[in-house]
Amino acid sequence: MRLLCLLLLGLVPLAGQTVKTRITAADLLKIRQVTQVDVAANGNFAVYGVRSMFADEGKEGKDGKDGETHYGYRTHLWRVDLNDPAAQPVQLTFGDRNDSPAGLSSDGKLLAFLRTENAADVASKAKPKTQVFLLTMDTPGEAQAVTNLEQGATAVVWRPDGKALLVSSAIPLSKIEGVPPYSLDRPGREYESYTKEQLEAARPDGDLAQIRAWLYKNGQKDNPTVVTRMNFLGEQALAPEMTVTQLFVVDLVAGNKVTQITKGFLPHNNPQWSPDGQLIAYGSYPEGKQNPDRVRRGAVRLMDSAGNGDHAILDDEHHNWQVARFAPDGQHLLVTVSDPSDLIYAQPQLALTNLEGKDVKMLYSKWDASPQGVTYAVDGSILFTSGWQGGFPLLRLREAQLETLIESPDGVQTFGTAAGKIVYALTKAENPNELYLWEPGGKTRRLTDLNEGWLAGKLLVMPQEKWLTRPDGRKVQYWVMAPEGAEEGKRYPWVLDMHGGPSAMWGPGEFSMWHEFQTFCAWGYGVVYANPRGSSGYGAGFQKANYKNWGAGPAGDVLAALDETVKSNSLVDKDRLFLTGGSYAGYLTAWIVGHDNRFKAAAAQRGVYDLSTFYGEGNAYVLVQGAFGGFPWQPETKKLLDSESPVSYVSRIHTPLLILHASTDYRTGPVQSQMLFRELAQQGKPVEYIRYPGEGHELTRSGNPGRRMDHMLRIVEFFERYARNERQPPSNTQ
Repeated sequence: MRLLCLLLLGLVPLAGQTVKTRITAADLLKIRQVTQVDVAANGNFAVYGVRSMFADEGKEGKDGKDGETHYGYRTHLWRVDLNDPAAQPVQLTFGDRNDSPAGLSSDGKLLAFLRTENAADVASKAKPKTQVFLLTMDTPGEAQAVTNLEQGATAVVWRPDGKALLVSSAIPLSKIEGVPPYSLDRPGREYESYTKEQLEAARPDGDLAQIRAWLYKNGQKDNPTVVTRMNFLGEQALAPEMTVTQLFVVDLVAGNKVTQITKGFLPHNNPQWSPDGQLIAYGSYPEGKQNPDRVRRGAVRLMDSAGNGDHAILDDEHHNWQVARFAPDGQHLLVTVSDPSDLIYAQPQLALTNLEGKDVKMLYSKWDASPQGVTYAVDGSILFTSGWQGGFPLLRLREAQLETLIESPDGVQTFGTAAGKIVYALTKAENPNELYLWEPGGKTRRLTDLNEGWLAGKLLVMPQEKWLTRPDGRKVQYWVMAPEGAEEGKRYPWVLDMHGGPSAMWGPGEFSMWHEFQTFCAWGYGVVYANPRGSSGYGAGFQKANYKNWGAGPAGDVLAALDETVKSNSLVDKDRLFLTGGSYAGYLTAWIVGHDNRFKAAAAQRGVYDLSTFYGEGNAYVLVQGAFGGFPWQPETKKLLDSESPVSYVSRIHTPLLILHASTDYRTGPVQSQMLFRELAQQGKPVEYIRYPGEGHELTRSGNPGRRMDHMLRIVEFFERYARNERQPPSNTQ
């Protein structure tokens, strides 16, 4: 009888059927993702990068393998024919490295890309700097390095004639000749610059000049670290010294000769060649005495191809200008513009300007979301993606008309275009990432099998889209996922999963959460996730609706989505509800359990719990001023920050709470989690604290894959203590 029931439920395969298994934490290692795409100018082929994860069983040492599993990432380059539907992708690069395709030459014969080796240099034991490489497309062979920049390369752009490359490199301030024109905010001291002779004469028992030179030498070795700048926190380490992006030209005709064409103390961001290769446009800061860390707007500048005649064409206090692309006519620039006074909520808009920065024309102000990946198509139309209602549609602006080429809630993660074709990486509910071809007329086809093959043997759950209306009239979009294999008549534990940001947006087209949602469902949990007020993808008004209201408003939105799910879905066990979220949603998790006791357990990940100390501890400190209108030392703002901080309500927290944080997370700061843990532990509350060494804020998205699996399973294991879950853990061998 049991076998018959299992057959009817489809859990035992009939003869000839494929045995499908549920998603496991270890399946994370199987997920492959397209990182960047470029299409040959004739439209015949495309190149793209594929990021994959690995688990190496031990490294060789003097006594053999060390017995540890070593996890990491590799990114390799691939090529795919766009004319032959039967053509299979061809791998171009291999090895323990990460290759990022920057682009093809105009004739399609050469591919320029950035390469970062995973292995440290044997002699120096330091990880090599990222450099620019070239790979021929006509004949296979080894890639050739064309740069050996001291600070490495951060970006590369082809000159339109295919004979030279424009390379960006981030140079430390101390490596730049001259004196910065802006204040370095060091009280009582001028900018320090020493000759070789002065440094050789440095001593701790000399005159004041020699002592200062001696102190300078120590500071240059971060022994100790001298901090004078506002933005002194990087992602995982201190960043006491500012860097300035400078540009170098690699002349491929002259034996790959490298020439630095820019100097000075203004950054040269996102440089773009004019169609004739005679001009370079780039984004920068406005000129002035103000330290760049205090500047909240950008300027657009123009110079000739040798770096001469550098001048600003768009620079004023009322606009934040960013360069996007030269228009095909070479006489205009496509830019984005936003309001610099609105620090975190302003939506950039597309605009067109002539090369004098005059006659600025707004192109389409009706689209109420941020354009991303803006580029021109061969017909002169403008292509871009934008987060919108749970997905990232591909949009085309042509003759003042906006049309959708790839619909939301699917998500276009990256794309390239040429000869009327568009090649794009797409995230869907049923597959986290594949490469597709869009052809004129709208016909599409899949080009890759990055994940399709292994997913054919997996049992997946598709999300159901829902909407609700809040008492203030705001409409909130949310999705519900049932436990995999759920049976009518039974009730299951349910997880309310929440996004961070707070201006992020989740949905079926969002790549980073695909595995987590499916893992919860495989373990027998249902999932509900929502985009509360403050989320992007629903217009500027909705995004700003959490201004001075990080707690009650967004919490009410996500809890309403849970309430509606409990009310309408007979599978939900209202006595087995769980809660989790990361970053801002770590904040929201702690906020909710300080105001609501319905959850059996909760997990707060890499959150902010005290907004006043967050101003000093996190590199995202601008959120305090931008979202709450002031600073912690201002009485009214301090009162608001305290009332909006979860630590103010720890005495009300009775829900068992798992707190997770990375030890070198400088975006929110691990002291935030230490404070929450200690205050709860002191009161004897049920709390457990997990710290991950050597990881930053992006642990669950790009951290060590082994720790990513650990992070996921610790949350599941913690929930399992309280779930009374009958479901056996998913296994790839079941």
